[in-house]
Amino acid sequence: MPFHFTGFLSGTYMLSDQTKDKYAGPGHGVGKSSISWNSPTDLPVEIDDLNEALARGDEIGSHFNGHFCSDNPPGGNDWNTADWNNELDQFFSLVKNVDANNGITKKLNLNPSEIKGERTPCLEGHAEDLFPALKAHGMTYDSSFTKHGISWPVQSKENKIWQIGMAEFPIHGTLPDTSPVDASERKNHFQITMDYNFWYSQEGAKTVSPAQSKADSEQVQATYQDMYDATFNGNRAPLILGNHFNAWNNNAYSDAIANFVLANCGKPDTYCVPFRDLIAWMDVQDPARLAQLQAQDPEVGPPGQ
Repeated sequence: MPFHFTGFLSGTYMLSDQTKDKYAGPGHGVGKSSISWNSPTDLPVEIDDLNEALARGDEIGSHFNGHFCSDNPPGGNDWNTADWNNELDQFFSLVKNVDANNGITKKLNLNPSEIKGERTPCLEGHAEDLFPALKAHGMTYDSSFTKHGISWPVQSKENKIWQIGMAEFPIHGTLPDTSPVDASERKNHFQITMDYNFWYSQEGAKTVSPAQSKADSEQVQATYQDMYDATFNGNRAPLILGNHFNAWNNNAYSDAIANFVLANCGKPDTYCVPFRDLIAWMDVQDPARLAQLQAQDPEVGPPGQ
């Protein structure tokens, strides 16, 4: 399929459980991380996979390092600009020096200057703290902060960081927030379009029967299709979906996005591209035309709803 994507890499995956002492997250001890470490034998396989993705035309951005969130503070909601700078300094170093840090000859074919964007762990943090650190590291976009409905990205005024976070959109088959029913009956709460968030909303982040997982997968795929149809027939804003390529809920969410890609990528006027391509397109538009696109109302439900 004509499909390329942006993957956000955690810098700790450029280390192993034997070299983890080369990282210390802001406010945390040496070798600490909220996500697991590679084994030494995993690392060369991962580098090969990443190099294959890069050669295929996929983009790699930063997911920072130790995945520190509110459940293991201090994390994104606690960090100031100096902390974000520290975390990014370490990320770029871990990517650049993966061979030397681990005593291997295999190298990641990624020039740190090609890393232009990021998504924060757990979508946490404050723009006023984060964006100056992004600018200081030559980065041009953030994909952390969500927005209500699907709308065109805008740039922060001070640091000129493109804001291309995921949308909050109704799960397929649930009632829209504007329905004249009692709030307690309303199953819809405008879902962040990330696989884990779907899993949490559908099943409380617990695995269920294969039959129920299949139904969950079909509902998520239908939600993606609702989003595509809404923006294609509406404001034509970019559709941004988040996925961990994880087997959660019997692989429901990886199946959902794979089936959505197979059904839609390559359709007329449809381009399934990394964030860098979207930004390159916006950067060359006439400013008046781009402002016109950005001024459109967000798409907040399926067409005709």
